[in-house]
Amino acid sequence: MPQLNAYHRPSTVDEALHLLARSGINTVVVGGGTYATAHMPEQADEVVDLQAIAPMREIFRTGSRLTLGATVRLQTVVDDDRAPALLREAARREGPNTLRNAATVGGTLIGTDKESEFLAALLVFEAEVQVQSSNGVKNVPLGDFMRDVAAALGQGLVLSVTLTTTGKTAADRVARTPVDKPIVAAVARLKDDGKTALALCGVANTPVLVDPDNVKAAINPPGDFRGSTEYRRQMAATLAKRVINQISG
Repeated sequence: MPQLNAYHRPSTVDEALHLLARSGINTVVVGGGTYATAHMPEQADEVVDLQAIAPMREIFRTGSRLTLGATVRLQTVVDDDRAPALLREAARREGPNTLRNAATVGGTLIGTDKESEFLAALLVFEAEVQVQSSNGVKNVPLGDFMRDVAAALGQGLVLSVTLTTTGKTAADRVARTPVDKPIVAAVARLKDDGKTALALCGVANTPVLVDPDNVKAAINPPGDFRGSTEYRRQMAATLAKRVINQISG
């Protein structure tokens, strides 16, 4: 573990950004701590804790769009009936309640876990990540954000994620046990324009959106001890067909 020299708990985003912009200091950002603790670099000098920044703890809905602040706990998402039922269930599947009461939305976004059904659900709900830096605020589609987190963040912070809440949805998965992370999972949503959004877990380095009409050709899953490449490809096609049938019926 690194020898940390200072702990900061800013109350505003501007104060946090100022701390991150200092030269010659390797700063680690902490929300709930579950991701940062597991990935703490040896060269870390100081910690910036975001939990006192009130706007980052908020959830609010505007029309059909829902915004989740970066330090909102996953358990809070599970408990909030403003969130779509599928997203709440996906948040519940991120881990046991001891983890969900600490882990944050922002940490989950930055972690880009390839087996995260929560991230897959956000993808089909057309999620955008709000990032603030010294250059201002930008909105980054979640798929682009996960492809290169470092580039999307720069020296900025994740403020929140905003998603659409409408549409018929379905999800299915295959796992060793009901409480395990999925080997492969599929999430589908029938959008307001009649098109289908389909996201898969366990077939790439992050959850991904794929063409619902050409699932097998769109993926080349890495194999491991839980499932070979071909097994994952076949299960992805099977699960995709199931969830698409559910939202089409």
